[in-house]
Amino acid sequence: MSTKELREQAGQLLSGAETSLNEGEVGAFEKQITDAKTLMAKADGIDKAASDLKALQGEFNRPVNTVPIASKDVAVYDPNDNTAELKADYKPQSWVKGLPAMAQPMWVQEQMGPNVKAEATFQKDTFMKWMKAPSEQAFFKNATPDEMKAMQEDTDSLLCPIS
Repeated sequence: MSTKELREQAGQLLSGAETSLNEGEVGAFEKQITDAKTLMAKADGIDKAASDLKALQGEFNRPVNTVPIASKDVAVYDPNDNTAELKADYKPQSWVKGLPAMAQPMWVQEQMGPNVKAEATFQKDTFMKWMKAPSEQAFFKNATPDEMKAMQEDTDSLLCPIS
């Protein structure tokens, strides 16, 4: 039973309690009030538990390495870099060449411009759609041109052998 349904039942009990009170039935009134309070407490408990669960899941799903740890990355990482506020297509100095936007390290993704962040989100969403498709042929048969491009983004140099 959802918390919405519990709250609706409590509201109905309160309406019934008001009717009982108007008719002078104090015993029925007190029972309905007690039942309504119990239902509201149960709904509040469920809501609090769901909120606590969501908060904990957020903690566990948060990336551990939000700043660079390799000395090579630390050398080019600037935590005060806010150029993305000025340039929508900004790629920070710590951008890893050869990787698509969605595969950049977290500290790079935090400093990317909004257009590049949107591109990374689109690439991730397309990748998840590809993973959930019944087959690769089914995905490419129904994919939009933008989705096909996102799936082939920056892969040619990785797949073709060097001659």
